[in-house]
Amino acid sequence: MCAATAMAIYGIEKVTPERAYEMGLLFFRNIGLVVTASGYYKYRKDRSEEDIDFVEVPLADLKDEIQAKNATSFRLYCENNSGELWDASFGFSTTDFGGFYHFDAQCVLPYFEKEKFIAFIEVLCESRELEYAIFYQVDDVSEGFYYAEGENLVSVYGYENPNSFSRETGGRFKGAERYRNKMLRMVYLVNVVNEGHLGLDVEGVILRDWILSDERHGTLNANASGMWIWEVEEKDLAYVNKILGESGVLISWKPSRPSKVSRFLP
Repeated sequence: MCAATAMAIYGIEKVTPERAYEMGLLFFRNIGLVVTASGYYKYRKDRSEEDIDFVEVPLADLKDEIQAKNATSFRLYCENNSGELWDASFGFSTTDFGGFYHFDAQCVLPYFEKEKFIAFIEVLCESRELEYAIFYQVDDVSEGFYYAEGENLVSVYGYENPNSFSRETGGRFKGAERYRNKMLRMVYLVNVVNEGHLGLDVEGVILRDWILSDERHGTLNANASGMWIWEVEEKDLAYVNKILGESGVLISWKPSRPSKVSRFLP
């Protein structure tokens, strides 16, 4: 049973830090929680460039740092009383610190439902500021954070290779980023895809037609920006991932190993 839900949004190079800050505030308004802490990333002045600090500042000061071009990658938090992990967070990452362009957000249940994710995505789609996005379930918010960036060997499914996605990302990995329009990472409860994704070959037909051919494949709805929202029921995720994984369109698909046949001496 999942204890948190999360989102990752990729292909957001057009998004400015100022716009990202406003989207972070929108995320927290959508889920009905308050930002209690915020900060941005910077290299330490007295250490090598591999040492990165998270500079915690009040929300108003973060906005000032962004406008002054001092903050280009940052995070907003809703902390909890236990002091362990957090109830929700929203992050904006760029290539400035070896990462790659993406939004990530996580939230404990039950505040961040798929309807709220879709409402958030619709706003971002209005100005065509993304290429691919996913909404998924995890055991805790830290897993949601690490999964978005492909770190710490976190996987959502047992039939998933957690290393494969990180090698596709930009930044320090200089990956091909095929998830932007040539492949899918995996299939999730909600997948925001573009025309490139919908043209992928699945069992001899394009993905769009494959989705529409069977209700088990989910529902597909267009929005005004040219993006598509593909929803799949939780009970059908394993089936859908298997078909698409075997068709070679999933970056992180891990085929099941055949059972070894016992051999007995005569």
